[in-house]
Amino acid sequence: MDNQDALLHEAVKIYRVLSNIHRIKILYFLETQTADVSTIVAHLGLSQPQVSHQLAILFDYQLVSKNKVGQHVYYRLDDPHILEVINATLGHVQHEITGAPHPQPKQQ
Repeated sequence: MDNQDALLHEAVKIYRVLSNIHRIKILYFLETQTADVSTIVAHLGLSQPQVSHQLAILFDYQLVSKNKVGQHVYYRLDDPHILEVINATLGHVQHEITGAPHPQPKQQ
């Protein structure tokens, strides 16, 4: 497998991680703050096991990091660039929903 194929395989893994609405909501929630599991549970209305499971996946793919303080583990967005990827995807979806043309690349 060449380098391009290896990168594409890794990209597919990231897209699979982003295929869960709860994980995307967690990433947006952590965009502006550090939070423990109970804070995320309260914000999203999910169960503690659900949030912990999603955070473990995000952590495994280096999208969030964690810091243990006493008995609490605080999570933060570790790769803000991933939100640009999500926002670009949402922009594409918006064009698909509305039927609006996609922006064309600038000609040089």
